[in-house]
Formats: sequence, C-alpha cells, structure tokens
Amino acid sequence: MLRQSLIFVSLSLLLIVSCDSESSTLRPLDEIPYYVAENFEQITVSSLGRVEIIASKVEAFQEEDKTIFFEAELTEYDSDGKILMEGRAKKIELDGNNDAVAHGDIYVRNSIDETSLEAEKLTWENRERLLSGEGVVSIEFRNEVEISGEGFVADVARKVYEFKLGAKGTFETDNNQ
Repeated sequence: MLRQSLIFVSLSLLLIVSCDSESSTLRPLDEIPYYVAENFEQITVSSLGRVEIIASKVEAFQEEDKTIFFEAELTEYDSDGKILMEGRAKKIELDGNNDAVAHGDIYVRNSIDETSLEAEKLTWENRERLLSGEGVVSIEFRNEVEISGEGFVADVARKVYEFKLGAKGTFETDNNQ
C-alpha cells in the first residue's frame, strides 16, 4: 500500500511540475484545435483578382475564434495576374474580427507603391486600421528611402506612419531632378 501511494504521489508531482513548465506540451482543453491542416493552400478568386495563401500548417480554434498559420505566404494578384502584394511570416494568428499578429521573419511587399516592410512582430487591428510593430521595423520606399526604428505605428486609414522610439535611415534623390 505504501509503495502504491508513493508511486501515485510521484506521478502526481511529475504531472504538476510538467504542467507548470513553460516548455510543457500539455495544453488546456479549450486550446486544442478543432481543425489542423498540413501543406495548406487556399486560392480565393474574385472579379478583382485572386489571393493565394500557402502555409506549412494551419490550426483553427473554435472557442477562441482564431486561426494560426505557420510558415505562411500570401500573394495577391490583380485580374490580369500582376502581383499586387506579397508577404510571409513564420507564424500568423488571425481572429474572427480579422485582427492579426504576425511573428518571425516578416516580409511584406506592396508592388503598387513599391514599398516593402520587414519586422519580427507586427499587430494588425482591423477595426481601427492600425498596424504596429514590436522591435525594429524596417521600411523601404521605391528603392529611394530606407527607414528603420522601434515603436512603429501606422494609421492606415489616415495614412500616418511613425516611429515612436526613434528612427534612422537614408533618403536618396536624383540630382537631375
């Protein structure tokens, strides 16, 4: 009886310690995805063009109304097949309100205005149309202006962009203009 009690107590302690560990793979039941897809590819077509999303893995969570894309790539084309925008990130969390958080090796390029952005973490607040970055965010405009800094916030609706914690960069002009 004593031996069974010791085994039960040991297993209970091991379970408690493993649940407290940050590296534990055990997750609460409400965080278990109801849908998992590997080698995911989605193409959405409209009269304006098409959008392609590719991810190595996608997990969807019903209660949290959240979808997580891993090693994700997105490409948007116009109706003639010309690339309008392309981007990638190691992880993108998208909620039901279309708010999103992207993590790791983020790259976004807008072909229309020849702008690209690189970051390690970006947050998109859809309703407010705000894009913010944590850590260093680098932006390049038409191969003429390069700016990087911390505290990046973009009010997309008002077209106001700022670096709250300072920025540095270069601006090149053609002397003939």
